[in-house]
Amino acid sequence: MKNRLSIVTLNMTTDTPGVSDVIDDGALMALIANGDRNAFNTFLSRHLTAVVQFARRYLSSQADAEDIAQETFFRVWRKSATWQPQGHSPRSWIYRIAYNLCIDEIRRRPAIPVSNGNDSCMQSDSLEMDMERDSAVSQLSRSLKDLPERQRTAIALCALQGLSNKEAATAMEISIDALESLLSRGRRQLRARLQQDGGINHE
Repeated sequence: MKNRLSIVTLNMTTDTPGVSDVIDDGALMALIANGDRNAFNTFLSRHLTAVVQFARRYLSSQADAEDIAQETFFRVWRKSATWQPQGHSPRSWIYRIAYNLCIDEIRRRPAIPVSNGNDSCMQSDSLEMDMERDSAVSQLSRSLKDLPERQRTAIALCALQGLSNKEAATAMEISIDALESLLSRGRRQLRARLQQDGGINHE
């Protein structure tokens, strides 16, 4: 991203009581649309980490993924009044925003060679933790990145981010049948790649 954004500028409190007790994202969105920053903070804390993880599967650095996530939530803040509870959840809406931002960023910049091993996002606080998880996790991450863009997105949304098929289809702006086709083809390719690379049994 060209400019590093700071979500801290929106991390402000209001006098609205009880927002932390609001469980439903739709109710939070209604409050956000009315300018409630406390509701925004709750929504942000609920989804920020997952959106960063989602963006990291497309971009070459953690900082770029954080920029995408920050821009995603700035758009949530600015455009919250445009969200309507008509067949899709706020969660699928934010992933649609993040997905489109990621694709725009990928198309804007020149291609970057795929990493040959230890991705920066796989680094841990200790060498022991790296050794324990590097082989399986890095192999899965590399294999997922090798999939076609839309198959990778479908698997990331459903299997890794926990969206329902309906939510993922909404995020990608495709039909549920088209999503299920992407999932089926993507899982077959992913399983084949994992078996070729080291025989990981991935179901």
